[in-house]
Amino acid sequence: MLMPYWPALWKAMICYFVVLIAIALDLWAGIAKSRKAGIKITHTYGIDRTLDKLRKRYNLLFLATIVDVVLISCEFHSTMIPYVTALAAIVFCVVEGRSILEADSDKGRYLEAAKTAAEMWKGVDKDELADLIIKKMEEKQHEKGSN
Repeated sequence: MLMPYWPALWKAMICYFVVLIAIALDLWAGIAKSRKAGIKITHTYGIDRTLDKLRKRYNLLFLATIVDVVLISCEFHSTMIPYVTALAAIVFCVVEGRSILEADSDKGRYLEAAKTAAEMWKGVDKDELADLIIKKMEEKQHEKGSN
């Protein structure tokens, strides 16, 4: 039943594998950039972002494969080439390539923003802030109860 579609399936699997390699290379480049910047510990934030990226890319790639399944099974083209999946894989690889090549200047800005926020937090009376938050929550609860 699937025998005539094996060439298309293999080509689609190659597209999935190429996207996986591109994302892995981006992760590797990100780790290398952070080590070069002096960050020796790999934070789970970057790995979480990579896993989220992998999920999003594969969801879109799977949708492209569904379009190819419809096109090939309805015989819109008989070449057994998953064009939509291949195009999506090419786009994802270009995006990952740009991500690898772009300068890492944004991390410096984020680090500065975090340092600024930490400095601002030092001047805040935490007990007073906690009391204010509790008071506001009680007011909201009272408003909901009276409506």
